[in-house]
Amino acid sequence: MHDRKESFTMDRKELDSRLDKMFYPASVAVVGASDVPVKWGNLILTSILGWEFKGKVFPVNPKKDKLLGLPCYPSITAIPDPVDLAVLVIPAPHVPAVMRECVAKGIPTAVVISSGFREMGDEGARIEEELVEIARGGGTVFMGPNTMGIASAHGWLEALPTPTGPKPGGLSIISQSGNLGLQILKWVAHKGIGLAMYAGTGNEAMLHSDELLAYMGGRDEVKAIAMYLEGIADGRRFMETAREVTRKKPVIALKAGRSQAGSKAAQSHTGSMAGSHATYRAMFAQAGIVQVNTPSELLNVSAALTLLPIPKTNRVAIMTMGGGWGIIAADECEDKGLVLPQLTPGIIGDLDAKLPRYWNRRNPVDVVGEGDPELYLHVIGTLARWQEVDAVIALGIVGRSRYVEDFISCQERFDGKLYSRELKLAVLKAQIQSEDRVISGIGRLQKETGKPVLVVALTEEGLVLHQTDNGTVITLSTPEEAVGIIAHMAGYGRYLEGLK
Repeated sequence: MHDRKESFTMDRKELDSRLDKMFYPASVAVVGASDVPVKWGNLILTSILGWEFKGKVFPVNPKKDKLLGLPCYPSITAIPDPVDLAVLVIPAPHVPAVMRECVAKGIPTAVVISSGFREMGDEGARIEEELVEIARGGGTVFMGPNTMGIASAHGWLEALPTPTGPKPGGLSIISQSGNLGLQILKWVAHKGIGLAMYAGTGNEAMLHSDELLAYMGGRDEVKAIAMYLEGIADGRRFMETAREVTRKKPVIALKAGRSQAGSKAAQSHTGSMAGSHATYRAMFAQAGIVQVNTPSELLNVSAALTLLPIPKTNRVAIMTMGGGWGIIAADECEDKGLVLPQLTPGIIGDLDAKLPRYWNRRNPVDVVGEGDPELYLHVIGTLARWQEVDAVIALGIVGRSRYVEDFISCQERFDGKLYSRELKLAVLKAQIQSEDRVISGIGRLQKETGKPVLVVALTEEGLVLHQTDNGTVITLSTPEEAVGIIAHMAGYGRYLEGLK
C-alpha cells in the first residue's frame, strides 16, 4: 500500500544514519522467533543465521529459553545489549505494543514482516496508523508492514523467509512486491550478479521507495538500483530524488500496470492510484530512469548497467558468425532506435587483411563461418576501437563447445569406438579453451575502450556472467536480448551526456 497520507519527515543525514543501522546492523532481534520450520519466525531466524551474519542475534519468544542454539528472551526490553534492528514476525494486533518496547529500548530501526494491516481493511488500517504514530513519536524508523524483508550482502544480513545467499556486489533492489522481489533476488544470486541491498517495501506506512532510492543512491557500494513499482504516492518527490540519483548511477524501473487490466490489478494490490502508463513513461524519461517492461528485462538490463561500461551514444557495430543472426540483430536495432554506421574505408581495409575476400564489407560484419578465435578478437577489437560506435554486439562466437558435447554423445551411441574417448575429450577441451580466450580478450577490450561488448552465445542459458581478469563479460541467448540491453544502456548514456 503506498498512499502517503502524511509525509514522513526526517533530516536526510539522520535518516541515512538510521538506514545504516537497518542494513548494516551490529545486532538484530527477531520478535516472534520460532523453532517450528513452517513458521515465519523460524524462516527469518534461519535465514539470518544461515548467512553467517557477523553481529549478535537475539531471538525473542516468551515461551522459549533457547532457540536454534541461542538464548531466547521474553521481550525486547529483556535483551541486555543494544539492538540496532528489530524484525517483527508477530500477529498484527500485537505489533503496536512491541513497537512501544522498541521505542523504550531506543532501537533505531525495525522491519515489520507481519501482515494484517491496511491491506486487510479498516481495522488493519487503524492498527497501521497507530503503529506509525508510535514509531514516529519515538524516533524508530521501520520498513513495512506486510513485507518479505530486507537483505544486505555487504552486511551479511538476510532477513527474508527464504535464504538466497547472493554474493556482495553493486546492484540494489527496491520492490513493492514481495514475491516478485524475492524471485529477482534469487535470480541475482543464481546468476552471480552481486547484491548490495534489497528492500521489500511492503505497505510503505513509514519508509517509502523514494527515501530508499535516495539512501541507496548515496552509498558507494551501490553501482545501480533496480525497482519494481506498482504505484508512487508523491510523484514530485520521487522525481526530485530520481533526478539526483541518476546523475550518479543508473536506476532501472519496472512499472507494473501498463494495460488497463494490469493498472486495475496494481491499484487493488497497492491501494494507490497507479496513474497512466504514458504519465509514468514521461516522468521516468525526464528523470533519467531506464524503464523496462518485464522482470527478466529488469534483471538483464540491471546486470549490464551494474557491471559493464556505459555507451555514450546509440551507435553500434555488430559482428556475426552468420547472416541470419546479423539480419535479426539489424532489424532489432532499427526497432529500438540504435544506429549501425556504415564501415569506413579504413575499417574495411583493416578487416580485409584478416577476413576472406568474399566477406560482406558491411555493418553487421559477417565473418562467414570462420572459426579462429584470434580472428574474432581482431574483428571485435577493430570495431570496438572505431570512433564511430560506442558498443559492439558479437553473435555466435561462443557456445560451440555445447555442440561438441552433443556430437560426442551422439557418436558414442552408435559407434563409440570410431574415435578414442581421449581424442574426443581433447577436442572438447580445445574448444572450451578457445572460447575462454575469446571471453578473456573481450574483457580486455572492454577495459581498454570503455565500451560494452555483448556476446550472443549458441546456448539457451540466457544471461551468463563470465569473470575475467579485466572485469565481467556478459553472454546471452538471442540477438534481441543483446540489442534490447544495449538500447537501454545507450538511452541512459545519452541522458548522462545531455547533463554535461
